[in-house]
Amino acid sequence: MISLDLLPGRRAVRTFAVCGVLSLAACSQRETVDAPALPVADAGQTVRFGTPSPMVTFDPHVADTGPQFSTYLTLVYDGLTSINPDSLSEALPGLATSWTWPDEHTIDLTLRRGVRFIDGERFDAHVAKANLDRLMELKGPRINTVASMYAAEVLDPFTLRLHLHFPDPRLLPNLGGSPGLMVSPAAFDNEDLDLNPVGTGPWRYDRARSVLGEVLHFVPNPDYFDPAFRDAPAVDVHELTNNRARLNALISGQIDIAVVGPTEAAPARDRGFAVSQRANRWFGLTILDRSGDLVPEMGDPRVRQALGFAVDRQAIADAVYFGYARPTSQPMRPGHIGHDPELEGFFSYDPGRARALLDEAGIDTFAFTVPVTASSIPQYEAVQAYLRRVGIDMRIEVIENGSIAALARSRDYPVNTIGYPNFDPDSRHPAIWSVTAGFNPFGYEDERLERLAAEAIESLDADLRHRNYREYFNIVVKDVLTLVYLQIDDLVVYDANKLTGVRVGRFIDPLMRDIRLRSLPVAAAAR
Repeated sequence: MISLDLLPGRRAVRTFAVCGVLSLAACSQRETVDAPALPVADAGQTVRFGTPSPMVTFDPHVADTGPQFSTYLTLVYDGLTSINPDSLSEALPGLATSWTWPDEHTIDLTLRRGVRFIDGERFDAHVAKANLDRLMELKGPRINTVASMYAAEVLDPFTLRLHLHFPDPRLLPNLGGSPGLMVSPAAFDNEDLDLNPVGTGPWRYDRARSVLGEVLHFVPNPDYFDPAFRDAPAVDVHELTNNRARLNALISGQIDIAVVGPTEAAPARDRGFAVSQRANRWFGLTILDRSGDLVPEMGDPRVRQALGFAVDRQAIADAVYFGYARPTSQPMRPGHIGHDPELEGFFSYDPGRARALLDEAGIDTFAFTVPVTASSIPQYEAVQAYLRRVGIDMRIEVIENGSIAALARSRDYPVNTIGYPNFDPDSRHPAIWSVTAGFNPFGYEDERLERLAAEAIESLDADLRHRNYREYFNIVVKDVLTLVYLQIDDLVVYDANKLTGVRVGRFIDPLMRDIRLRSLPVAAAAR
């Protein structure tokens, strides 16, 4: 939970050099709209959040999950369920207040009554079914996470039945993500739905005062069904792609809280800011070209293993992540299903062994290119230097922020550098390693993985699931379908004299829905 205690005299709030906060719409011609402005929140009652993640679309059924989801979509939409920040496998109530399993292939959802969309439309089971039908028709980037569901049936105005191809313990948590967000059916055909969300969420997007790429304004929804949000603050999301820029904006008082990288965490702490961290993601290389279609050398597992033994993980954790990372060889963290303690140190730092593997494969040297965002350049330059020592030329191509996921679904590069969150393998398999996975654009198939995952996903037997996924990740690690170097922390810096209870969510950013403001003392407010 993020609680914000506004204390007087901490720092003077300065306007952005680009444009004053209250005149952003007038300072930019990037978007012209006729929509009337919503009520303006007092600056002291607004949470100003600095994020590296641009807004891509406000249409949840064609949106991804990740910072795009948690920074923007969850402000304006509600899901059938809610993501549980403390459990990967358990959903929390959302627009569905409860659910039952009549049998292994059926889920009945009891829906919340008295909910309206911001356009006045009522939410009920017919609306929920229409949303799920639209989701399955559009087949957005997260459709794989609800692939077990083939139909929704209205039992009565507030009971919705989901029909499944197979038992799926992950479906309910996944309906708390982008696929489960509910849009007003009256807005389905709106040409501007990607820019003008029509949901039931705690906030309304103030499109008239927002400038895409700079600042997006959200004001509290006065008609929101949950009384816990009656005192919710306004939210300004500042898109600042550079880590240092976000730190400087925080130091100068332009924003209240920011996502930063490890390089900025120490300077922030030195200046009196607090740092909240969460072990959320892995750092490494996802091998897309596993058959060697683009780069023939990548088709040999020995070559891919050489990429693992050539790199000193601990040195990078210390020098680049300043201790906010830990060496590992596997995607799953301890405590997660599929984690195997025997895999933890599979890749030791052994450049001699790396060179021997290349020699065994008959390769003197080879080159490949990786797409890297600007904020990740130091990490991948460190990897680049280690690989060069054994004769591998990894070329870095800097790409635009927000494009890494799309490139991971393309055949443009043999390797991708997306930092995947530590989700459960039930959702990671269909997203990354399955033959039909979005992040497997070359369609590489391993029948062992398909069998192990199918058995685990369709089973409610905990022992079988643990056993299958341990075997599964032994294949992923040893065949180097994904090369994991480190488990890394996501970092949020904030003013501890102004903010309390800050927690990092599962998607890099803070838990935006938990933000609250504590009113200033009357005497301070009068000043």
